[in-house]
Amino acid sequence: MSDKTYHLRDIPKKQRLQHLWYYYKLHMLLGAALAIMVGYGIYGFFRPEPDLQVMWLSDEYSLDCEFALRETLEELDWDTNQDGSVRVLLTYIDFDRPYQELSYDSKAEITVLTAGEDYSFFLAGQDAVNWMRENDLLGTWNELGVTDAGGETEVLIPASEIPAFSEMQELEETFLCMTARPGEKQRWEEYDRQIQALREFLADEGVL
Repeated sequence: MSDKTYHLRDIPKKQRLQHLWYYYKLHMLLGAALAIMVGYGIYGFFRPEPDLQVMWLSDEYSLDCEFALRETLEELDWDTNQDGSVRVLLTYIDFDRPYQELSYDSKAEITVLTAGEDYSFFLAGQDAVNWMRENDLLGTWNELGVTDAGGETEVLIPASEIPAFSEMQELEETFLCMTARPGEKQRWEEYDRQIQALREFLADEGVL
């Protein structure tokens, strides 16, 4: 066995990237995940607190649909912090296959974002729904405060059945769902405000 040490400068330029990936793959993936966490932490600290946060996890996307969705969300009566304006945060992540088959970057981003448990609701495709169900992330009708609709059944409403979203073709195969109540009590007050606003929105849309 050779104990010769190879310096990067000794490796042909065309093979350097392959060499770095082979020997430092784990370090690079961990570094990318850490960078994402730090970036979102800094962004979350400095950005204005939004009233409405929606995560869109799907394999169907178009810029036109994003604009239409943002416009629809900004028109909602969702001033949960009572400051006289509605701030909307819409986050889209390409969830086009089962979670296990997603890229490491996508997995890290999804994990970091959902860990905050701050989203008002999700627009999720079937693969995303499956992942949320497997990880006990889905909220129930009881948690939504609609006890006569399904009890402990998960809230999964086809977006096509919600008038505000029914004309958006990219949302035809998605479901509106919500997260379960957070385990940390300090998050309950904000969670309850979001759930109340979601319940009122669904009632206004004629879903409840």
